[in-house]
Amino acid sequence: MNNSERVQLLLIYGKCNRNAREATRMYAQQYPDRYHPNRTYVQKLEKSLIETGSFNRTNTVQQQPRVNQHFNEVIENQVLAYVHLNPRSSVRRLSDMKLAYLKL
Repeated sequence: MNNSERVQLLLIYGKCNRNAREATRMYAQQYPDRYHPNRTYVQKLEKSLIETGSFNRTNTVQQQPRVNQHFNEVIENQVLAYVHLNPRSSVRRLSDMKLAYLKL
């Protein structure tokens, strides 16, 4: 949804006395060719606007800083060497190498 569509959705939400279920039903009736969000989308949209003053999403999870390509290659080589030497090992054992689980 673009910002204009979000504003229209929130205006309908206001007309419906902040009833998200009714607002999504009315929005779908008025704009049948658009994306039809569910009620939790409307509630989260309102909350986001109240808390941040913006429609833009803010990530609550801090992203890990990017590492250089050389470091990634070193990690990849370490993992490949470990798996080659220990073919029956698990991801849990690989995590003993102090690498983030998601990198594996």
